[in-house]
Amino acid sequence: MTFVWLMLTIAVALIFIDVVGRKLLGIKRAKLTDPKGKKIDLLGRVICVILAFVLYPTFIETEVLEMNYLFIIFFTVLFCFQAIIQYIYIKESKEFIITLLMNIVFVVFLFNIDALLKLYS
Repeated sequence: MTFVWLMLTIAVALIFIDVVGRKLLGIKRAKLTDPKGKKIDLLGRVICVILAFVLYPTFIETEVLEMNYLFIIFFTVLFCFQAIIQYIYIKESKEFIITLLMNIVFVVFLFNIDALLKLYS
């Protein structure tokens, strides 16, 4: 049950950042419509996921990184890649700012996940 509350807290925080950030900064929701941008976005996400599955056992076996740091790196790369694609292919919008804000909030939650788990247990 602790995990459910933790995920719910993170989801509510990300939705809050999305709504409040858009209101304060005056950013309207925009989607990626350029076919070239969509292909690059899909290819980049697939490459990130494949790299995560390939590197995960290596990092865990050798104990180079703890699991939460691996997730922080993985999600930061994904969010930053998405922000770069949004910056390049959605010229009329500042959608990438919301993506970067959500990345910051998510990383803060992941850094403090142990404290949050203690709070909910």
